[in-house]
Amino acid sequence: MRKLLDSASGFQLDSSMREEQGGARRVDAVWALRSGSDEARLVIEAKTSIWPRDVGPVSARLKASAATLGADRCVIVAPRVTERTRQLLERAGVDYIDLRGEVRLAIPGRLLIVTRGDKEAPGDYGPDRSGRIVNPFRGKASRIVRALLADPQRWWGVTELAARVGVSAGLSVKTLKTLEGNVYVRRDSDRRVTLADGEALLRRWAAVTEGAFRNAGRFVSRLPNPDEVTRRLSNRFESLGVRYAVSRLAAARFIEPYAPARVVDIYVDRDPGDLARTLGLLPVDRGESVRLVTPSDEGVFQFSGEHDTVTCVNPVQLFVDLYNGRGREPDVAERLFENRLREALVRRGER
Repeated sequence: MRKLLDSASGFQLDSSMREEQGGARRVDAVWALRSGSDEARLVIEAKTSIWPRDVGPVSARLKASAATLGADRCVIVAPRVTERTRQLLERAGVDYIDLRGEVRLAIPGRLLIVTRGDKEAPGDYGPDRSGRIVNPFRGKASRIVRALLADPQRWWGVTELAARVGVSAGLSVKTLKTLEGNVYVRRDSDRRVTLADGEALLRRWAAVTEGAFRNAGRFVSRLPNPDEVTRRLSNRFESLGVRYAVSRLAAARFIEPYAPARVVDIYVDRDPGDLARTLGLLPVDRGESVRLVTPSDEGVFQFSGEHDTVTCVNPVQLFVDLYNGRGREPDVAERLFENRLREALVRRGER
């Protein structure tokens, strides 16, 4: 912290302060930041670890101590503070010092320090991985996430949710433990589960997911209009019994029109090369008008919907795919969120 508070900041750190804490629960330290006659007091608590589920009770206790001691801010010091934990601490108005280099100290109108440390591994989600899914956004575990986001008003039983998305009850239990530990979901007295922070869950899923169409089969159609290509291919897939779902800008045209689609992106449950030959599509290395990909998990087809005779991925899956796209696609993702997803996801989390 002293290194961060160099001469340019105008503040000096005094970490030698000791306070009579009276009836307040003992805190680990009280630091002072001084700049001339201005002084800000910081209540410090050192933790060997802090996880998302700890943020609520720790923040409440620290704030009570800060109020008793007349301190300006509360600060957690820990060897490691995960991204989700940082997000929840910031919402609670508690700052942090992560010994890997992640620091946030905000004294409104007086001082703001934010530094970034080592990049967090996307699969590190909890203190005890036994009985948990390490990464709930991959493979069959992602079906649980998709179901929760696709039906945000619903309270799910664990086995009910597992049956709905075609996974084992054990996988459902482990995935929900991970999500609950990160305060993405909450339970009622009957142990049913629902979303607690839908927007954060959706954005985290999008942030750690690689674009599915980067390694797609690339083809050109003889039809010049992408919307016409989408409808024609959809009809052919239906007649051939192919399971499919249109995504990215081609799907957004039917769900949240904003930007024209130059390329039609479609998930299919068959080999793209074999399908292309049947459909009369020509393979190319670049300049494609159609991309076909077989998803790593068939969950992408779940909760899909029909729009003007075209089957499109669910809006939450569409957000993830657009978020990881190029050009205008991230902007379309945000428009989709604001117009189609925000109300259900954000209001649900506030209840």
